[in-house]
Amino acid sequence: HRHGSQIATPETQSRRLILLAAAILYLLTLDNGLRPDELTGGDLITHQYAQVEARPSNAPGYPLYTMGGWLWFKTGRFLLGQFLNPVQILSFYSTLWGLASLFMLYLILRPIIRFHWSAAGTLTAFYAVTYFFWYYSVTTEQYTSAVFQTLLIIWLAFRWDAQPRHRYLLAMAFVSGTMLANMLTTLFILPPLLWFILFRPGPANDKTVMLWRYLRQPRLIIQAAALALLPTLSYAYVYVRGAQHPE
Repeated sequence: HRHGSQIATPETQSRRLILLAAAILYLLTLDNGLRPDELTGGDLITHQYAQVEARPSNAPGYPLYTMGGWLWFKTGRFLLGQFLNPVQILSFYSTLWGLASLFMLYLILRPIIRFHWSAAGTLTAFYAVTYFFWYYSVTTEQYTSAVFQTLLIIWLAFRWDAQPRHRYLLAMAFVSGTMLANMLTTLFILPPLLWFILFRPGPANDKTVMLWRYLRQPRLIIQAAALALLPTLSYAYVYVRGAQHPE
């Protein structure tokens, strides 16, 4: 630590390098157009219309993803319009979620793989170039946002496991709500997550499972429920836009 600036460790430099390399790969291979057959329908063209026109996507609407995509498209046209065409700007929205997902994956792997940080980096780099993750990081799809939410809630669960504080529970409740407003299939992680949190003994001096401890805290339950339901208010957008444009 010199003159108020912190020198990056080899681990930090390696993590940055992995994210930078992934960003360069995704930018160089970014989807830049549609084939004629894709213009007739499908997820790609549906998501693109949704983000450009701020209209509901295919059912159930994916309001948070679509609204965020619309804001990104407007911002991206202003910032990157001279360098990327509209399809590339739309696809780059998935790239941003993909890079955030890789960062979260590294944070999860690092404490699990204790013998060396390079192993966590290698696994993160490998996942970055798998066909599934690469394809959905360079096209107008929403799966990288779903991956990010899933990894984020896992990371929060591990943080709670290390320090069982209410703020981590409330954060998980809010992320669960964003899953409800983004991609419903991500909610399949909730049953094992609830088991992981609720059906375990308390501290060493209290063998009562956490479920009963939390049930005695109605204020915490109300706060968690409110945070989980808050993102679902975005579904009002689906109904309003659907009423405006029944087509």
